[in-house]
Amino acid sequence: MMKINTKHFGEVEIDEERIVEFEQGIFGFEDSKRFVMLYEDEDSKNGLCWMQSVDDEGLSLPVINPMFWFPDYSPEVADEQIARIGALKEEDLNLFSVVVITDNLESMTTNLKAPIVINILTKKGMQVIVANEEYQIKHNLYEQMKLMKAGE
Repeated sequence: MMKINTKHFGEVEIDEERIVEFEQGIFGFEDSKRFVMLYEDEDSKNGLCWMQSVDDEGLSLPVINPMFWFPDYSPEVADEQIARIGALKEEDLNLFSVVVITDNLESMTTNLKAPIVINILTKKGMQVIVANEEYQIKHNLYEQMKLMKAGE
């Protein structure tokens, strides 16, 4: 166990086994290599969570599981690209997309063009660019949340 300072949760104790290494970093934050996923509520892993840098307390990216919010999301990524973080078994991979939250919730977006892939076995992650042309860097998340809420 180790203690880290975080942007949204103050000082937290994390299990070092939960640290994920990003050899290339994340787009725009290439110098940060080690992250941990922090959930406000461990039971709601499909909600918003935070990808917190272990080495830079000021760097915390809000992320979601895009497969939950966009059930038809089917990113196309070359196997060779993903192979750099380990095995290609889908059940060993977690997928996240970065969320941009502004003062106006209605303009909240998520990046479906460049999801984050984490191999839960190797504890390695990377951000990839999907081949699908229909996915955008700024996909409206607020509208999708409203649609899903209406469909309940």
